[in-house]
Amino acid sequence: MGENHLMTVAEAAGYLRCTKSYIQRLIKQKRLDAKLQNAPVKYYLIDPVSIEKFKSTPKNKGGRPRKQRT
Repeated sequence: MGENHLMTVAEAAGYLRCTKSYIQRLIKQKRLDAKLQNAPVKYYLIDPVSIEKFKSTPKNKGGRPRKQRT
């Protein structure tokens, strides 16, 4: 990835293999650094460094703990 290349939501979704709505949710939760562009159509430009940082963080596996075998 280039140093100064900002990514669109669609590019970030393809890179992280997730949906565009999930990327937008991460932006609204301030988990990804993005800039809102107010061209004729509003769109986000995302910093690739924040995407790499998000990708490298360990994921919290929620849910019920496994039963202990006795």
